[in-house]
Amino acid sequence: MEVHHPHHVTHKKKISEYILEFLMLFLAVFLGFIAENIRENNADHNREKEFMKSMAEDLKADTANMNNFYLHTNTTIAQIDSLIHLIRNPDHDKYGQTMYYYARVITTGLGRLILTDRTYEEMKSSGSLRLVNDDALSDSISRYYASQNDFKEQAQLQLQKMYAYTDYVVKVFDGAVFQQMLQRFPYKVIPPNSNPPLLTNDKTTIDEFVGVLHYYSAIIIINSSRARQKEASTIHLIKMIRDKYHV
Repeated sequence: MEVHHPHHVTHKKKISEYILEFLMLFLAVFLGFIAENIRENNADHNREKEFMKSMAEDLKADTANMNNFYLHTNTTIAQIDSLIHLIRNPDHDKYGQTMYYYARVITTGLGRLILTDRTYEEMKSSGSLRLVNDDALSDSISRYYASQNDFKEQAQLQLQKMYAYTDYVVKVFDGAVFQQMLQRFPYKVIPPNSNPPLLTNDKTTIDEFVGVLHYYSAIIIINSSRARQKEASTIHLIKMIRDKYHV
């Protein structure tokens, strides 16, 4: 009987078989790499879009804060102008009620302009700014948030001028009257019931008080003007983000 023996285990494969196996392995690895790359690109794109959506919300909050600050500065500046006019009037004792009200309320009706950099700082700290692959948009974002430092410094300077004012105002106005003007629940400043006099009518002290008022007023006007200018660049950046990401 004729017996057919199988190939021995030491039988060598043909070169073509090795090449085929190598090509199949290479193709599997290559396709896996492509699939992983596509997955990472999709994940990066989704993260990029979410970051930009969040940044657009920050920018919208900025525009609201700017408008609110601008409106309040107009009111505060008008009150400061009126206070300077009244206190320099030879008959200023007739206007005690109004002067006391303006002198106290100008530090309560106006806050500082605080812009939002939450999303930008998160992207910067995590290295996610690289996800923004549009050079024009990336440059605009960098310039916008670089200018935020100026606003932070200006806000701090405004706070310093307000402190200088509150330190000096008690030399001219009676703090006990100010205390009576505070209403709780809800908190607000109300005019005094009477027509209280100033603590002093000394011309030098009054002139120094007006000087302190001037510098407090000046920094408010500067910050208000900057807010108005900043608003245009904020709206432009929002439009760039919306046009690219449709958020």
